[in-house]
Amino acid sequence: MPNTQQLRMEDMSEAYLRALCAANGYTIDKREHDNDGVDIGLVCSGKVADDSILESTELKIQLKSSYANITAHEDGSITYKLEVKNYKSLISTNRMVPLILVVFHMPSEEAQWLEQTTDWLKIKKCAYWISLKGWEDTDNAEKISIRIPAENLLTKDSLKGIMRKASKMEEL
Repeated sequence: MPNTQQLRMEDMSEAYLRALCAANGYTIDKREHDNDGVDIGLVCSGKVADDSILESTELKIQLKSSYANITAHEDGSITYKLEVKNYKSLISTNRMVPLILVVFHMPSEEAQWLEQTTDWLKIKKCAYWISLKGWEDTDNAEKISIRIPAENLLTKDSLKGIMRKASKMEEL
């Protein structure tokens, strides 16, 4: 398989997610094939928090990376053009393990994706998350625009909050 820019973008988005998981002590479950709308699974050993109902909480993720299919808005939100086939799997209400969309918003210039010194490693820009569970079906043929609020920035703390909600079987 050729080392295309799209593959490198996917690797960068996965590296971002792996860093957040490492900071929280979560295990990554990398899927061999994306045949169910799932790219990566996360697992927390034991309880996420003292008030968790579930142990070994899991979260499934459809991971996207782009600079071209994203519009950034003044309020900090983004709009992502998602393929309809992915949208349809994300809106399903019949999943045992929660599934979210994570969109890694990258700089358009590949040279800006990563910076490194002897003191730090910086992955640019950031990722956003959203649960589409229960959203309306679409008649669109190819893509659908998904607006993700600014408060859905994916950070190590927001990821912990998502896992905490999942561990209490709350809607995301």
